[in-house]
Amino acid sequence: MNLRYHFQNASEPYIFSDGFKEFQLNFVKTLPHLPVSLFLIGLYILKMYRKQTAHFSPFLSFHILMYASVIINIITISIKLDMSFFLLALYSRTQILFIHFSYIIISLIFFDLFVVVFPPTNLYFKTCDIHMSRRNIKCVMIVVLIVFRMFLCNDIFVLSISGCEIKLDFLNVSIHFINILLLIILIIQWKISGIHQKDSYIFINSIVYMLLITIFETITIFKHVSKYNSDLPLTFDKFIYIVYYFPYLWIISVYICNFKTVQTWIQNQKKRTSVTVVVPECRVVVRPQRIDETVISELSVSEVETVM
Repeated sequence: MNLRYHFQNASEPYIFSDGFKEFQLNFVKTLPHLPVSLFLIGLYILKMYRKQTAHFSPFLSFHILMYASVIINIITISIKLDMSFFLLALYSRTQILFIHFSYIIISLIFFDLFVVVFPPTNLYFKTCDIHMSRRNIKCVMIVVLIVFRMFLCNDIFVLSISGCEIKLDFLNVSIHFINILLLIILIIQWKISGIHQKDSYIFINSIVYMLLITIFETITIFKHVSKYNSDLPLTFDKFIYIVYYFPYLWIISVYICNFKTVQTWIQNQKKRTSVTVVVPECRVVVRPQRIDETVISELSVSEVETVM
C-alpha cells in the first residue's frame, strides 16, 4: 500500500466532480438508495409531529444544510437543459453545492470540533476591537477553507493497493484526518477535565459523522481493490453518499442524543475548571465621635480562589 501526493493537469477532470456530470440521469439510476433518505426524513417528521423540534437546535448548521440539499435536489431535477439561460445558470450554481457537499460537511465538523477543543474564551484583539467568539472564529475559518478549496482544486492523493490506484481529494482527506485528531484530543479532554453539556452534542454528532463517513469511504476503497462489478460505475458512490446519505445523518445524532441513557449522561456533564473570583478594593468610612472629623481608611481584600 502506498499513498502519494499528485498535482493534476488542467486537462484532467476534478476529482470532486465524479458522478455529477449528468445529475438527473444519475439520480434516476441511483433511486434504489432513496428509501434510506425517506426513512431518515420520516424520523425527522416524527420529531416534528411530537413537537420535539427543540431537539434540533444543537445541530442548526446541519439542519440548514439538509434543507438546502432538499431544495437544490428539487431544483436540479426539475430544470430541463433546454430552458432559458437564467435557469441553466441556476442549474450550474446548484451543482456547486453538491460537488463540494462532502467538503462542506467535514468542514462543519472541523469548525465544531476546533472551537470545542480550543475554546475562544479570552481572544480579544484591541487593535481591531474584535472579540473572537465562536461564531466569529467559524466565519474566519469558513473564509480560509473557501480559499483553500479554490487554490487546491487540482491537488489529490493517489492510494495504490494491489496494483489498483484510487484518487482521493487532497483537502477532504486532510481535513478528515485533522477531524480524527481533534476528536481524539476532545476525548482526552473529556476524560481529564470533563465537557460542557452543549459541547456533548457536538461530541456525539462528530463521532456519528466521522464513523459513517469513514465506513463509506472504506467501502468505496474496498470496491476498487476487489474490482467489484456493479451496474453503476464506482464514481457513483460519491454521488450516492452526497445525495442520499450525508444531508440526513445528523438526524441519527438527534435520536442518539435524546435517548434516555444518553440524555442522562449529557445532563451530568460538567467542565471541571478553576474559577478565580477577585474582590475589588473597598473604601470604608469610619466616623469617630467628633462630628467635624472624618477618617477614611483603605482596606484591601485579597483574591479569593474558588475551585469548582
